[in-house]
Amino acid sequence: TILTKDGRRMSKSLGTGIDPLRLIEQYGADATRFALIWQAMGGQDIRWSEEALMGGKKFLNKIWNASRFVFERTQGIPEISGVKAKTPADRAVLAAFKKAKKSAEKNIDSYEFGTALHEFYDFFWHEFCDRYLEAAKQQLMNDEFAASTAAILRRVLFDSLKVLHPFLPHITEAIWSEVRAADKTLLIIESWPK
Repeated sequence: TILTKDGRRMSKSLGTGIDPLRLIEQYGADATRFALIWQAMGGQDIRWSEEALMGGKKFLNKIWNASRFVFERTQGIPEISGVKAKTPADRAVLAAFKKAKKSAEKNIDSYEFGTALHEFYDFFWHEFCDRYLEAAKQQLMNDEFAASTAAILRRVLFDSLKVLHPFLPHITEAIWSEVRAADKTLLIIESWPK
């Protein structure tokens, strides 16, 4: 049951209801979906808060900017087969991704969608964007690390888009279509990251 912020039952006749179409029009479908899932943390009731919509918009912006960073900074660096960690930052982000992905899988399998989103959000925002993207800026300028760093950036971003796709299907598919424009594959039919 979706309740008002103060815990009352939503009702059109009482004027406490929300119009999801208005929210989608105002904030976008992914931000609205994010807000619903974000607030579904155990129990059967959700106390609706529009602050979660703003959080969703900020997270979508973060995904978009991180993707743009990866595309721009790795352009011209040849693809290498396999991903090899060469620095402590490489090892840290790969280990954090593996842990976040396993946790997301476990929570999705047990229908704990809010927990899955919270935990993967923390990985993407803090481990990938705040820590690894900053380290990658330096590593990409070093010829010894540039190719492996670019490969890790691409792998973690692409696999993160796959994990986030059930929660944020529109933005992840839009970013994926930019990446895979040549072969025209859709993210929705990609296999789950291994």
